Amino acid sequence: MITVWQDLRYAVRRLAKSPGFTAAAVLTLAIGIGINTALFSNMDAVVLHPLAVPRLDRVVTVGEQEDRKPSAVDDLPVALADYEDWARQSHSFESLAVRKEEDRTLTGAGDAAHLEAAVTSANFFSVLRATPLLGRVYSETETQRGQDAEAVLSYGLWQRQFAGDASVLGRTIELDQRKYTIVGVMPKSMQYPSLADVYLPFAPAAEQLSDRKAHNYLVTGRLRDGVTVKQAQAEMKNIAEHMAAAYPATNAGWSVHVETLLEGINGSYTPLYYKLIMGATLFVLLVMCANIANLQLARGIALRPEIAMRSALGARRMRILRQLLTENILLSALGTAGGILVAQLYGHYLMASMPERVARYMAGWSNAELNRRAIAFSILLACGTGLAAGIAPALEALRVNLVEQLKAGSRSAIGSGRAHRLRNIFAVAQISLAVALVIGAALMTKGMTAYLHAADQYEPNRMLTFNVDLPLVRYDTPQKQAAWYADSLAKLRSLPAVTHAELTTALPYNEIGWVQDMTIENRPVAPGKFQGALRLPVSDGYFAELKIPIVDGRGFNGSDSFTTKPVAVVSQRFAQQYFPGQNPIGRRFHFYGDTAPVQVVGVVGDDFPLGELEFLRARGVRTITVWLGRDMIDWTKPCS
Repeated sequence: MITVWQDLRYAVRRLAKSPGFTAAAVLTLAIGIGINTALFSNMDAVVLHPLAVPRLDRVVTVGEQEDRKPSAVDDLPVALADYEDWARQSHSFESLAVRKEEDRTLTGAGDAAHLEAAVTSANFFSVLRATPLLGRVYSETETQRGQDAEAVLSYGLWQRQFAGDASVLGRTIELDQRKYTIVGVMPKSMQYPSLADVYLPFAPAAEQLSDRKAHNYLVTGRLRDGVTVKQAQAEMKNIAEHMAAAYPATNAGWSVHVETLLEGINGSYTPLYYKLIMGATLFVLLVMCANIANLQLARGIALRPEIAMRSALGARRMRILRQLLTENILLSALGTAGGILVAQLYGHYLMASMPERVARYMAGWSNAELNRRAIAFSILLACGTGLAAGIAPALEALRVNLVEQLKAGSRSAIGSGRAHRLRNIFAVAQISLAVALVIGAALMTKGMTAYLHAADQYEPNRMLTFNVDLPLVRYDTPQKQAAWYADSLAKLRSLPAVTHAELTTALPYNEIGWVQDMTIENRPVAPGKFQGALRLPVSDGYFAELKIPIVDGRGFNGSDSFTTKPVAVVSQRFAQQYFPGQNPIGRRFHFYGDTAPVQVVGVVGDDFPLGELEFLRARGVRTITVWLGRDMIDWTKPCS
């Protein structure tokens, strides 16, 4: 320990005598370590530990999937009666919790606000091992019909709507004109579901408990100790087969899928994205290591007379090597201190620049911070960079010829051919990595720029959008909803600064409708074959506003209403797929669940970009866009 302390003090004196080299090396390391640490902190919060849930690997989602129709979503909804059977028959889970997600309008607490409500069973919080920050959660008795009037606020809603007031417990609010009493507030770390503003008791009616057709609910469970996901999957598969035999009309052809909650939250692309970004930043750190190694090589040549003198006086090579590496580790430690500061600043920038509406979809994003794991990662990087940047220069510095080195004016004092070759190797590696990074960054920038400007044809800077969720208590029929939309459109169109006002359920490059089973009139579907279309309701002026050309037939007009037959405008892709070489105008098809067939009245060009269209196609879903008219519209059923 005495010699280590001596090496450390000697390294401090030597670095102090070379302020230019020290500042350049520390700044280089601070930038490399800081950026890597900041990105690791975000990856840790979003991908590795998105939820503050004890033993998160034991929490799973359980969903149903129709074998003949591949799913295009990560969350697989289930029928409530099937969930009830699972809860009674399965032995792989400590408990299974059910929930559904609903839109609610908040009144009675300042300005009216749209909320995302998670309507859950009472054991939902125990499955996640979540405890409230204030108050309590609702009990089993409070999930009974007529007694389900309690509400638990999310941390975000508590801060936004109630300014973090601790006396909020016991206050009454109105959600869709029904009174609820606030009984608890969840902590900031409760990020599941990520969009949830408020948690409400799930109190199903008797007819819901026996329904095996409506797949509208999401199930989360916690595995028993010793039970693996594969074992749970095998058990649920067996239960599903028995249920298919017992209820063939509703359960035949349906399977059960079990996966960890972490896999469901991350999906396929988020971990890949972060791995690519982390790989790129590690390449940046390698470039910086090569840069520092070259500086160390140049400095090592200047140190050779000193090393020769110490060796002549009896210093062992291992002792000198340790002293040189101590200097490198000290540089890395100083770089780590600066890197933590850079990581803090960069982390704050990332948090501040992320739009709130996007951050809400990313579980764990608001919890990103420099925690113990991030600090440990930073220290590990410091040790690695210290050794990577210092070991080769230190070994090269020890390659001295004592006799030649001690001769004044020796040619070897300016460096051997081996040292020059090593410096060339580091320089080539540094330039190669830098060029690869620049090319990759240029390609990513080009792609991102094209993505950001893909919707320029729609003049997004002049287009305003907003979402409307009408409370079903007041607007309980399609006619009332259509009347509200028609009245709102008329008022918007009358504003002097408004040129167009239209309605849709999906924006360009943003959202999608839902893929729904369909059959074409007088054309039976082959057994086991899925035939569907992407359903997208729009108002009559939608095509003109987005400059989507009508290539055949007509668009929608005022004559298309509830009192007339349902009509549709289909895309060219739809017409080519289902009516090749034929005129689709006048043909009729039938969506699953609808009572009346839909007649094709027009064909439009395939100029409408859907953000997830290619993703859906990659998942094996046939996506043929169909635009439907009929007073915009009576599609009030939730998407299954």
